[in-house]
Order: sequence, then C-alpha cells, then structure tokens
Amino acid sequence: MKKVLSIALINTALLSTAAMSAEIHVGEMKERAVLAAQAKADAGDADGQFALGGLYYQGIVTKQDYAKARYWFEKAANKGHDKAQFNLGYMYYDGRGIAKDPAKAFYWFKKSAEEGDMKAQLYIADMYYNGYGTKQDYQEAFYWYKKTADGGYPKAQHEVAKMYRAGLGTNKDMAKAKEYLSKASQQDCADAQYDLGQMYLTGEGGVKNTEEAKSLMQNAYLNGKKDAKAVLDEHKWEELPPFEIQQLPQ
Repeated sequence: MKKVLSIALINTALLSTAAMSAEIHVGEMKERAVLAAQAKADAGDADGQFALGGLYYQGIVTKQDYAKARYWFEKAANKGHDKAQFNLGYMYYDGRGIAKDPAKAFYWFKKSAEEGDMKAQLYIADMYYNGYGTKQDYQEAFYWYKKTADGGYPKAQHEVAKMYRAGLGTNKDMAKAKEYLSKASQQDCADAQYDLGQMYLTGEGGVKNTEEAKSLMQNAYLNGKKDAKAVLDEHKWEELPPFEIQQLPQ
C-alpha cells in the first residue's frame, strides 16, 4: 500500500513538474514573440510594426494596450501596410480604445481598399452608401460593392443586386440583379435567398417560378431570415426542404 501511495505521489510530482515546465516554455515563447516583433518594429519593418500592434491590440501574449496598438498600426499604415491601415481604420470606426472618428476611419479604410484589402473595400462601400464619414455617393458605393462582390463576398453580392434592382448608382438591370442574388444565395446568404425568392414568387424581372421561390424561402429561413417564415406560412409550405427533412434525427 505504501509503495502504491509512493508511486502515486511521484507521478503527481512529475505531472506538476511537467505542467510547470510547459507553462514556463509557453511563457518563454510569448516573450520571444514580443521581442522579435519589437526588434523588427524598432528597425522600421512594417510587418513587424503591424505584428506588434496586433499583439498589443489582442492582449494575447502581452498586456492589452490599445494606445500602443494604435501607435504601431499607424507606423505600419504610413508605410502602406494595407492590413495595418484596415486595423487603424477599424479602431476609429468602432471607437476601440479611442474616440470614434468616422472621417479618420474612412480615410484609413480607403487607403487599405486602394491597396486591395476586400474587407476595407466593403466598409467604404457601406460608408459611401450611408454617407457615414464621407459624402453619400451611390456611384462610389456601387463601384466598391461590385469590386468586393466580384472578389466573392456574399454580402457585397447582395448589395450589388439591390442596387441593380433599384437602379441606384448604376442602371437598373434585373438580369444582373438575379445574377448577383444567385451568387450570394449559393453562399447561403439568407437575405439574398429571400430577395431572390420574392422575385421568383412575384415574377419581378420577367420570370415567375413558384417551386424555385419555395426552395429559396426554405433555405433563407434555415439560414436565419425570420421574414421567410411568414412567406412559408402564407403559402402553406414546409419550413424545411425535403433533403433537410430526411437528415433530421429519428
């Protein structure tokens, strides 16, 4: 019995030692990450400045400090680092650690967008559309939405479709509206599925297809579009498409 107890105590001690060792190892790795980023940042390297800003912003391997995050993001942003420009723009947009400043947010998002960052392109499209941080301009909004949509973003594809449908910032084009709604629907964008379903249901754009409308409404509802439930109820359609019903647990 004493022997078993001794072995148990030894194993516990070994486990504790291993845990302490792992903890020390992780701590050393975190310290090295900060030191490496700091060294590159101090040497003027934009990637290092961006990385250091991220470490301070997230507070994962060092104490969270938004002021230092902004400082290093701005250093990298001024060197043309698109991700740093986006992060800096987002800090002004969200008021993360600093006062909200829509104009500065737009400025940095635009810089990042021009460097090719699609998230930034989507933000400035929204800002042009809503006149937030800049003058409202539907043509500019359409330009940036379409650029992002053609890059594969479903939200942007939905926005482009809405603008084609309304003739806002571009010529009205129902065929293009359906094309972009279809692209977004295939990526499970519930809003796009709902809008395309409505078009097929009413025949807007020249084609009425009740079965297609039903399928789109079912998928829109599955993907979280609550308004689709009213359409399903009105037409006495099932809430789930046949394939999904088959997949439910018995």
